[in-house]
Amino acid sequence: MKRTSFLLSGLMFMILSACAQMNPVGSVQNNEIHNTHRLTIDHSNHESLAKYHENIAKEMQTKLEKQKKRLQEYEDHSQYYGRKGLDLRSHAKANIRYYEQSVKENLKEAATHSKTAKEQKAFNYTDAERNTIPIQLKEGVSSPLKAKSPEKSEESL
Repeated sequence: MKRTSFLLSGLMFMILSACAQMNPVGSVQNNEIHNTHRLTIDHSNHESLAKYHENIAKEMQTKLEKQKKRLQEYEDHSQYYGRKGLDLRSHAKANIRYYEQSVKENLKEAATHSKTAKEQKAFNYTDAERNTIPIQLKEGVSSPLKAKSPEKSEESL
């Protein structure tokens, strides 16, 4: 009796371990929501943010072109797809609307960050001077004080 119960519990454990999911659901690599912590863009560096949004817009533009080609294929050869052709066509149209909207939003964000980066350059504001107040320098006015790096003395050598 002990032997059968031991074998039965061992068999149940093997079945349960074989059916168990090894990876958690949220660790999908292609999902942007779960990978936002991997973005290493400094939010005060507007030039890199502008380039990031431009790159996203380019990617969305290529996906948009693929969807337009796919829609054209569905419309040109609708007889090959049958009833599913209508679903495929409407899905392609929805994807086209989504990608067009995404391209517009990313280009708008890129323009905003480019404008902000130009304003920062106009005010002589850089990352090295993050703690100083950005001012426009006029002739005869000295630049804001910066922290001096410790110089090596002859005694420390």
